[in-house]
Amino acid sequence: MGSIGLVWVVAGLVGAGLLRWLPAGGRADGLAAAGVAAVRGGSKAALTVAVVELHLAGAVDVGRRGLLRRVVHSGPGRDATSLHRAVWAALGRELSLADAAAAPAVRRAREQVRAELAGRGLRCGRARLTAAALPALAAGGAAVAVAARGALWTGLPLAVLSLTVLCAPARTPAGYRLLREMRRLHPLPAAAPAGPGHTGLLVALHGRRALRVLVPEFAARAGMLGGRATRESVARSEGDSHGSSAHSGSGDGI
Repeated sequence: MGSIGLVWVVAGLVGAGLLRWLPAGGRADGLAAAGVAAVRGGSKAALTVAVVELHLAGAVDVGRRGLLRRVVHSGPGRDATSLHRAVWAALGRELSLADAAAAPAVRRAREQVRAELAGRGLRCGRARLTAAALPALAAGGAAVAVAARGALWTGLPLAVLSLTVLCAPARTPAGYRLLREMRRLHPLPAAAPAGPGHTGLLVALHGRRALRVLVPEFAARAGMLGGRATRESVARSEGDSHGSSAHSGSGDGI
C-alpha cells in the first residue's frame, strides 16, 4: 500500500483542509458581542455573554443556590438579540445555566447564532464539518495502514495530522482573523470598564479570564468559573447573610 496509500492520505488531508478552511473570507460587520463569543467558543460561549450582559443591564440576577432568575419588572432591552430575549424569557423561573441552555427557545436561538456565523463565513456549519470529517477519517485510516506496513515515521505523523484536522476548532480563517484583530484592539484590562456593553465584548473575546476580572462574584455564583469557585462564593454569601463575616460586601478573591 506504500505509495498508493500515501497518495490517498495526502488527497484526503487536502480535501478535508479545503472543506474546513475555504473560502478564506468572512463578514463581521454588525456582529454583536454574543456572536463574537460564538466565533471563539461556540453557542455555549454566546449564551454566557448573553447572561452576563443581561445581568449588567439589571435584567438577570443569581440566587443563593446559584440559580439564575429574571429581575422583576425588567426587560431584555430594545437592542437585545434573539438569544438575549430567549434567555430572559426562559428565566421566568429559576434555572441553572445548564438548564437555561437546554430550554427550547434558548436552543433555537443558539442554533440561529450557529447558522448566522456559518452564513457569515466565520465558523463552519455542521454539514461542512461532517463533509470535512469524512476525508480526514479516510486519510487517518490510510496513514495508520501505512504505519502498520513498516513506514512508521511516515504514517504516524500523517495520522496525527489527520486527527488534528478532525479536532480543530470550527472557526474559519476569517474567524481567526476577527478574534486576533479584536483582541489587539480590546485587550483585557485590570479592572471592569465603564460600560456594560464593553464588558460583554471583553468577555466574548477573552472568555473565563475576563469573567474572573470583570464580573467575578456573579460568574462564580452562576457556575461560570467552575464548581469550586461557585461553592466558595455561595458559602461566603451565606456567611455574610448570617452575620458571620466581620464586614459586609462581596469579596473578589477568585
